[in-house]
Amino acid sequence: MQDYLNLAQFSQYLKNNDIEAIRAEQRKNCVTLKQLQSEPVVILGAADEGVRLLEILDAMGASDLTIVDMNPAKKGQCLLDKYLVQPFSDPIVCNAHVILATHRTLNAYKLCQESKARSVTPFLHLQTLYPDTFEPHFFHKNMLEILKSGVDDITQLADTLVDETSVQVLEACLNYRIFGVPTVFDPIVDWQLYEPRAIDLTPFAEVYVDCGSYDGDSVLLHLSRYTERVKQVFAFEPDPSTFERLVANTSESGKVTCINKGVGDKVSTLYFSANKERASLFTDAGEVAVDITNLDTELANATPTLIKMNIEAFEPLALAGAETLIAKETPALAISAYHQPEHIFSLQQQVEAIAPGVYQFYLRQHDGGLVETVLYALPKIKA
Repeated sequence: MQDYLNLAQFSQYLKNNDIEAIRAEQRKNCVTLKQLQSEPVVILGAADEGVRLLEILDAMGASDLTIVDMNPAKKGQCLLDKYLVQPFSDPIVCNAHVILATHRTLNAYKLCQESKARSVTPFLHLQTLYPDTFEPHFFHKNMLEILKSGVDDITQLADTLVDETSVQVLEACLNYRIFGVPTVFDPIVDWQLYEPRAIDLTPFAEVYVDCGSYDGDSVLLHLSRYTERVKQVFAFEPDPSTFERLVANTSESGKVTCINKGVGDKVSTLYFSANKERASLFTDAGEVAVDITNLDTELANATPTLIKMNIEAFEPLALAGAETLIAKETPALAISAYHQPEHIFSLQQQVEAIAPGVYQFYLRQHDGGLVETVLYALPKIKA
């Protein structure tokens, strides 16, 4: 099987093969469970997913297991009472099967290949091929099943995309999800987040709405890029501790209104776990209660020109809660399209349903891996 499929080939591949046949074929090109148990294995990444993988492999009886991390601060951390986190080095990686326990895999993949690893596999790919052994992360649960059932939706999306770069991004994203080789992103990745090639966001910079502001990193990027253009920023961040950093980091600008709420389809209260290194999907259980609002309510008197959403799979709900605002003001949109497998095609459909015929659609990839796939929707009359 070739390592790269164009959209027509991808469609035929999914239509002509059932899910288990696809898994069986891809397993031939992947490290096996037996090898993970009996041969040297290095986990690259000691954050949540790396620790989860370590627990699984340890329970499987892996005989030669090491965990490494690029962050010097993690060196020497003791995990499961017996594994010390090591710094990355060529001797550790050489001739080992490396599992990339990160969503940002491209540079790590190439580095491990240069270090002569025996094999290099994103943890995402293991979860796709061996879901009974490695419980899939919520970003890619039922990935193959959803892509197969959504083949016609993917084709429809490709037909709506404005430029060839967008189609190339879509192809790269789909190939990565099937074959697990991140070098497909090399030709198309835009490393500058929310600064997409061949798309000028300057006309839309005045009133910026940032849903999922974290500690203000994306807000500060926007302010620095469009200093003279920006008049007002609304920054939404639900995590109380992160919100404090957001306020501190953006207070000097005088243009930023920080709102300690999540964004969804309705005003409510939800919960999430605060003991994670990264935000996770909201649930109705957890120790931290957060207020949820919707943009139609919160920004009823505002006229946003650009709305960015990166909110851990809440993007469809946030769009549903902004239907009136989007239909009336037609702001440009920058929406993360990777938090659930169907988002790669369903978010475009949702925006089109809210404002039929109003928007031009683009896809851009701002990192080398599953994350930072962004759907850009620009109003035709202003684009």
